[in-house]
Amino acid sequence: MSAGGSKWGFRSGGRTGDAGADGARPGMGAFRDYVENVRHAADLIDVVGEVVKLQKAGRSLKGLCPFHQEKTPSFQVDPGKQLYYCFGCGSGGDVFRFVSTIHGLDFPEAVKMLGDRYGIVRPRFGSGPREATAEKSRRRMLEALEGAQTYFRGCLQSAAGTAARSYLTRRGFDDAQVEEYGIGFAPEGWDGLLRHLSGRGFSVEEISEAGLIVPKREKSGYYDRFRKRITFPITDSAGRIVSFGGRILGEGEPKYLNGPETKVYDKGRTLFRLSNEAHALRKTGRAIIVEGYFDALALARAGQGGAVAVCGTALRAEHARILRRYTEKVVLVFDGDTAGRRATEKALGPLMAEGLAIRVAVLPPGRDPDDLLAAEGPEALEALIENAEDLAGFLAEQIRQGGDLDSLEGRVQALDRALGHLVHLSSPMARAEAAGRIAESLGIEDDLVRQELRRAARSRKRELGARALSAQPRRAAVLSPAEATLLRYLGSLTGADELEAGAALIAELPIEEMGGLARRVLTLWSEHRLSGAVTDLAGLAEYVDPSERGEVLALAFDQSPAPTMTEAVGCVDSFRERNLNQRLRRVQSAIAEATGTEEIERLSQEKLDLARKILDLARSPVIRP
Repeated sequence: MSAGGSKWGFRSGGRTGDAGADGARPGMGAFRDYVENVRHAADLIDVVGEVVKLQKAGRSLKGLCPFHQEKTPSFQVDPGKQLYYCFGCGSGGDVFRFVSTIHGLDFPEAVKMLGDRYGIVRPRFGSGPREATAEKSRRRMLEALEGAQTYFRGCLQSAAGTAARSYLTRRGFDDAQVEEYGIGFAPEGWDGLLRHLSGRGFSVEEISEAGLIVPKREKSGYYDRFRKRITFPITDSAGRIVSFGGRILGEGEPKYLNGPETKVYDKGRTLFRLSNEAHALRKTGRAIIVEGYFDALALARAGQGGAVAVCGTALRAEHARILRRYTEKVVLVFDGDTAGRRATEKALGPLMAEGLAIRVAVLPPGRDPDDLLAAEGPEALEALIENAEDLAGFLAEQIRQGGDLDSLEGRVQALDRALGHLVHLSSPMARAEAAGRIAESLGIEDDLVRQELRRAARSRKRELGARALSAQPRRAAVLSPAEATLLRYLGSLTGADELEAGAALIAELPIEEMGGLARRVLTLWSEHRLSGAVTDLAGLAEYVDPSERGEVLALAFDQSPAPTMTEAVGCVDSFRERNLNQRLRRVQSAIAEATGTEEIERLSQEKLDLARKILDLARSPVIRP
C-alpha cells in the first residue's frame, strides 16, 4: 500500500488487473461489464459502514447522514436493494453514488476505486477522445502527486537524505515507521522535483496545478515548492495523495510549509491522517485533534489511534462535520501556552455546533506530543489523553487564567465568554454542572450564572428559530400519489413479459395529465426498456436532474410492497378519467358559445362520445394487458 493509502487500496493511475496484452482500449461494452461486475461484488453496507455508524432498524439500517448536519438519524440503507437514502436531505443512490459523493470522485473513479477494493480485474482505460478535460486534469494532478511522493521517498533513501534520516532517527522514528507513514525528503536544489516529473511526461502546467512548483518572481520559469524539507503526504478520505506538508531541515522559515489549495485539495475538508485512522476512530470511539504532522505521528507511534491534524488552517465547521461521521467524541491536544489555549478555545465552536462531546488535554509548557513521547514514553501520552479535562473544567481554568477577576467588568467579560460556549451544550444536566463550575471559578452564586445561562440559551433559541424561518422551506413533493404508484410499479418490472405489459399499460396513458418529473421518468423508462438498459428507479434516478433525483430515489427506497398490476391500472384509469372530464368540460363550454347548427350537432356528438367513455371507464377498466 502506498504511503497515506487506505484499506481501499486505490492508487491513481495504477495498472492493477490490466487486461489485453496489446493494450487496446476497450469499448463502452467492456466498461459496462466491468461496472456490473463491481456492482455485484461491492457490498453497500460494508462501504457505508466505513463512514457511518449503522444500527439495525427493521429491514434496513440507519445512522446519521454524512451529507448534512443532523442529530436524529434519518439516513437509511436497504441491504436487499443495495440503496441508501436520507429522508432529511434527499441524498441517495447506489454504492457508486455513495463513493463518488463521499470522496469527491467522478463515476469512473468511483467504479475503479471499488473494483480495486473488491479485487475485480479491470481493463486498461486510456485517454480516449471523449475523456472530459476536467477529469483528465484531476487524474494528471493525482498522478503527479504520486510521482512526487516516489521522488521524495527516493531522495530520503539517497545520499542527499543522510541528514534527514539522522534527524528522523533523533526524533525516534525507525525505518519501518518512516516507511509506514510515507515520510520523504525534498533536497536543497531548486528544481529537482520539476526535472523528475518533467522527465516522466508531466507538463509544467500540470506540475504547477498540483501545487508542487512556484513561479519565479523576477524572471520566467519555476522552482520546487518544497526544498530542504522533511515531507509528509496529505491524503483525502479515499487515501489518495492530494498535497504535502514540509518541515524545514535545520534553520529557516517558515518552519512548516503547507501545499496550496488545488482542484483536489481543500484544506477546509482535509484532515491529516484521517484515511489512515478511520478504523481507529470507530474502534476507540473518539478522535484526537492535534496541531501538526509530527504531533499526529507521535500519537500514532505511542499507540493512541485516531489522531488527526488540521493542515495549515484553523479547525473549521466542515472538519467537525467530517469527524462526526466517524465518532461523537473528541479530545483536543494543544500547547499549554496562551496561544495554544486560544487556539483550543477557537476550535470549540465548530465542534460544539456538531454536537460533539469535547475534552481538552493541555500539554506541559514548552512540550509537544513528540517531546513528551521522547522524554517519558508512550505511557505519558496515554495518561495525557485519559486525564483530559471535560469542557466545563477547561473553561473554568480559562477563566482562572484569562482575566481580571477582581473587577466586576472582568468577571462579566469572563462570564460572557464562557456562556458563549455553554449554550451549545445540548444536555441540560451538562449545562447545569458547567454553570456550577463556572460560578465557582468566578466566585459568584450558582443561581446568577444559571439565570444568565438561561437568558443566553433563550437568545440562541430565538436566533436559531429566526435562521430556520429565513431558510428556504423544503419544496413540496413533485409527484402525486397516483404518479408515485405508477412509477413504483414500472420500476419493479424485470422480465421481458412484465416489461412488455408495462409498455402496453402506459401506451394508453394521457401523459399530458402528468407532472413534469413523472413525464421525464416515464420517457426514460420507455427509452431504457427499448435499449435493454436498466429500468429500475435507482438506475433511472441517475439520469434525472440532480435537483429531482431525491424524489425518484425516495420511491426506489420505499419499503412497502411493490404496487400490483391492478393498482397500476387504477392509476392509469384515474389519469384517463381526469383527461376525459377536462375534455368534456371544454366541449360543454364550446357548445355554449357555438352559433351554427352543424357545429352544435358536432360538439354534441363529441360530448356524447366522451360521456360514454367515462361511463365505460367507471364500469370496467379498458386496459388489461
